[in-house]
Amino acid sequence: MAGRPSKPVQLLKLEGKSHRTKEELKHREKAEKSLYTGTTFKESPAVKADPIAHREFLRLKKLYKSIQYVDGLDEQIINRYCLLISQEQALAKMMERMRLDIDEVEEVEDRLRIYESIAGVTDKVMKTRDMLLKLEDRMFLNPTARIKSIPKQPLEEPKQSAMAQFLSRRAGGHAP
Repeated sequence: MAGRPSKPVQLLKLEGKSHRTKEELKHREKAEKSLYTGTTFKESPAVKADPIAHREFLRLKKLYKSIQYVDGLDEQIINRYCLLISQEQALAKMMERMRLDIDEVEEVEDRLRIYESIAGVTDKVMKTRDMLLKLEDRMFLNPTARIKSIPKQPLEEPKQSAMAQFLSRRAGGHAP
């Protein structure tokens, strides 16, 4: 069982409480900022040509306007998501037509073929969606995956061994 995903530093600051030290928060904020490209995401020609996907893209663009974690790196996932919304709606319409066809078909074999078609299309969509989500997480193509990639603790400076500290003090240096 995995733990909860890390919250962005900006959200932790807004909440006003955190178990992280100031140094840890500073380190995380620096790491988060290094993930931004400073570019904006653009609508693909395929999304622009699809009225349902285009409407979803415009909705997301409006929502993402004030979120700094979404930028040009997220362009592909956003466009894929918009096309997926359109495909889901088209699939739902197709299944509804198939269900209406089932009511009109009297032959059992024809009904079974229609049921198999519905199940096959549903299965393919679910497998494709699952593959996309796994790939996007592995390649840090979504904001959550990028935030999870940031180490929770800042890198600590290596401590000197007891012998090295002793020798440093003996040579007139100060022990850390």
